[in-house]
Amino acid sequence: MARITKEYYERKNEILDAAQELFLTQGYEKTSVDNIIKKVGVAKGTFYYYFKSKEDLLDKLVKRMTDKIQIEIKKIVEKKDLDAINKLEKAYSIAGNIKLENIHLIKLMLKILYEKDNLILRYKIYKSNVELLVPEFAKIIEQGVKEKLFNTPYPYEAAKLFFELGWMLGDTTSKLFLELDEKPENMDKMVKEIEVYEDAMERILGAKKGTINISQPGDVEKFSRETKKIKD
Repeated sequence: MARITKEYYERKNEILDAAQELFLTQGYEKTSVDNIIKKVGVAKGTFYYYFKSKEDLLDKLVKRMTDKIQIEIKKIVEKKDLDAINKLEKAYSIAGNIKLENIHLIKLMLKILYEKDNLILRYKIYKSNVELLVPEFAKIIEQGVKEKLFNTPYPYEAAKLFFELGWMLGDTTSKLFLELDEKPENMDKMVKEIEVYEDAMERILGAKKGTINISQPGDVEKFSRETKKIKD
């Protein structure tokens, strides 16, 4: 059984890797299922065994990245030598680093999800993030309440609110980001949106002002520089 499971995931990842490469080199719209199966060397039936459609494959590409974020955040949650505030900051930091490592995929996703205004797929990705990551953030908040760093009787609901507000933040900053080349002033707007989000988190948690820092100075500029290195 273990051998079958390994082969299943190896083949699935092989298709995901090939599709991601084609999406980046040819564009999402110009890449067909036929292009993908030709590159991998499998039958069309094999593709549909793993994925319902090209859109489903794109969704799974993002989920693969989110799964990696969840694994790393779990490690942070389990650490005994960090208080809740440090864990929260490290959780956001590791998520940011993994996204930076996958900058090609992030830029691709932004173009598909926001330029095409694909609201349904955006929402599906958001829901997937909630299911995977909210329970881990809730554990951090529970620890913070015990340490008297946070003051909320609803740790899970507070964590869920983070992601609901984060979805709105992502929606706003992504649109600003996509127009950054034409509107350099959007950089300051993005930084302000993140500051508003941090302020909202502190209020939800009942934390002291200045406690929550999900983004360090220069992070937005660094993200912008890395994406400019990628050809459209």
